[in-house]
Amino acid sequence: MTIKELLFEWLYENHKNEIKERTFLRYECTALSHIIPSIGDFDVNSIGPRDLQKWLNELKEKKSERTRRPLSSSSINTAIIVLRLAFEYANDFEITNNNPTTKLKRIQKNESQVVRAFTREEQIKIERYIDKQNDDEYFGYILTLYTGLRLGELMALTWKDINLKSGVMTINKSQYKTRVESGKWVYKISTPKSKKSIREIPLPTFLKEKLKEVKKRKHSDKIVAKNDGSKLVEKTFIYRFNSLLRKIRVRQLNFHCLRHTFATRALENKMDIKTLSEILGHANASTTLNIYAHSLLDHKKSQMRKLKRLI
Repeated sequence: MTIKELLFEWLYENHKNEIKERTFLRYECTALSHIIPSIGDFDVNSIGPRDLQKWLNELKEKKSERTRRPLSSSSINTAIIVLRLAFEYANDFEITNNNPTTKLKRIQKNESQVVRAFTREEQIKIERYIDKQNDDEYFGYILTLYTGLRLGELMALTWKDINLKSGVMTINKSQYKTRVESGKWVYKISTPKSKKSIREIPLPTFLKEKLKEVKKRKHSDKIVAKNDGSKLVEKTFIYRFNSLLRKIRVRQLNFHCLRHTFATRALENKMDIKTLSEILGHANASTTLNIYAHSLLDHKKSQMRKLKRLI
C-alpha cells in the first residue's frame, strides 16, 4: 500500500465521520497539497525516518500557492499530524508495523509569528481615524479591539448573538475559508474549532451603547456588513484595514494583531489571566500565558521601574 492509498483509506473511510467538517477539510487539503505530491507513491512499509525528514525539510522551504509565502509553522505541523495519525491507523489495523513518523519533531513558530500588538499611541490613532469616518462599516475594527474576537468569529457574528439589554455577546460560530472539490476557495460558517471557543463576552458599557446606535442604522443581520445591508466580504474588510494603517502611518500589522492588542491592553489594566483566557476562548489559562508571556514581561518591567530605594 502506498502512502497515498493509506491517506485516502484513513481519511475518507475511517476518519471523516469522527471529526468536524472544518477539520476534515483542513486535513484533506493538507494531504492533497503537502503530502501526496511529495511522498504519496512511497510504500508504507519501505519509507523510513530519513525519507520523512527529507520531506519535512523540503516542506519548510515550500511556498503557499495562495499567499506565495513560506508555509507557516501551523501548516507544517498539521502535515506532520495528518501523516502521524494515518500511520497510527495503519498500525492499529495491521497494515504495517512500521511507524517512521515517531522521529518527526514539530517545528517552532516562525520569527514572524511572534505576537505583535499595536502600542497605545497607535491604537489611539486608529480609533480617532475610525471615529472621523463616521461609517458603521468600520465598526468591526473597534469591536475587535475591545473584545479580542478572531476574524472568523467577527465575520460570522449576527445581531442575534448580542443581548443589548444584558450587554453580553455570545460567540458560537465562525466563518472560515476552504477549498471545495472544484478547487475553488469558498467561505463557510460552522461551530468554533473547540468547546472553549464557544463563550460569552460581557461588553464594556461604551461598546454596548455604541452597538445600540449601530443596530438602529443596520439593514443586515450581520454585524459586519455594508451600510445598505449587502455583504461585506472578508477580503474587502481586510483591505480597508490595511489601507487605514497606511493612511495614518501606523505599522502594517495584520488584522489578528487587533486581538493581540486587546489582550495586551487587558493585561496592562491588570485583568487576571483566567478571565482573559475565557474571553479569548483559549483552551486553558496556560495557553494564554504562553502566548502573552512577552506582554506580561513588559508589564513587570514597567512595574519594577516604579520601585525606589527606601534610603
